[in-house]
Amino acid sequence: MSKVLLAAAVLLAGACGRPEPLASLPDFTMTAVGARDTREFARPDLLGKVWVVDFIFTHCAGPCPILSTRLAALSRDLPAEIGLLTVAVDSEGDTPERIRAYAKRYGADLERWVFLRGTPSQTYHLLYAGFRLPLSINPSAPAEQRAAHSTRFALVDKNGAIRRFYDGLSETDNAALARDARRLLEVGS
Repeated sequence: MSKVLLAAAVLLAGACGRPEPLASLPDFTMTAVGARDTREFARPDLLGKVWVVDFIFTHCAGPCPILSTRLAALSRDLPAEIGLLTVAVDSEGDTPERIRAYAKRYGADLERWVFLRGTPSQTYHLLYAGFRLPLSINPSAPAEQRAAHSTRFALVDKNGAIRRFYDGLSETDNAALARDARRLLEVGS
């Protein structure tokens, strides 16, 4: 294939909302916090569904409430077939009880919107090896300042691959995320 045809094919794929995957998520296992109980949640649970993923900690005094408000708005805007996944990054502070209260504050339907928590090594593994995003926990900091993490949303396809990142604090990026998630749902992975 000539370089011109290859370039045209790449541009066309991008224009159709089917960018090449940035990375595939590794195997992982964490705990999903439900309305009354917890259960194991692993990479295979992502497969077969398009997901919007974000990262928060429940006692955050910074951007987390904005991210969760934006994800709650997306939950109302996106088709129910698109899953929402929030990874709680402070293994010590993000207890199941705190996560349930946090989810309730944002009107999360815990059948659709999954909240994950894990050990420090599970959480770091998913963020670093999977999403390739930074995370820093300072146990001696006040609770509302313990974690420094990405404010990006990730779009994950039905094969468990990251398709794109979006600025979770940007209304413009959130509109693009909604558009791209719908397209990905329509065309598959």
